[in-house]
Amino acid sequence: MLSVRRILILKDVPLFKDMSAAVLSGLANIADEQVFAKSQKIFEKGDEGSSLFIIIEGSIRIHDAYDVNKPSKTLATLKEGDFFGELSLLGNEKRSASATAVNDSILLEISQDSFQHLLMENFDLSKNLLSSLADRIRELTQKLQN
Repeated sequence: MLSVRRILILKDVPLFKDMSAAVLSGLANIADEQVFAKSQKIFEKGDEGSSLFIIIEGSIRIHDAYDVNKPSKTLATLKEGDFFGELSLLGNEKRSASATAVNDSILLEISQDSFQHLLMENFDLSKNLLSSLADRIRELTQKLQN
């Protein structure tokens, strides 16, 4: 995928809103394109997490199984422009849920090391990450209260 196309895609991701062209270009350069077939696992709950994913095409189901004898519970279905795995950017924790491609999907993957380097150079990116995490916590709290 051309770097210009990546920049245009990243520009529309809420996590990267209001970022300068230079920051978006830096992100585009560190992102690796990954292709997943329908029903292919991207990662499993409990896996070591070390990257963020941005959906370019397709959709991804985020799910969790509370009991191995029951089907997994869908926590979210994400679409183009959405991102997931952001918690792994902040620490070396295990994945808190599983992610599976709903259909053929193309993702951009940004590694923890590369992202943290950009965070140190750009305070606005740090603010956006914290804001996005706060939004996700509010959404989950709302779901739990309903």
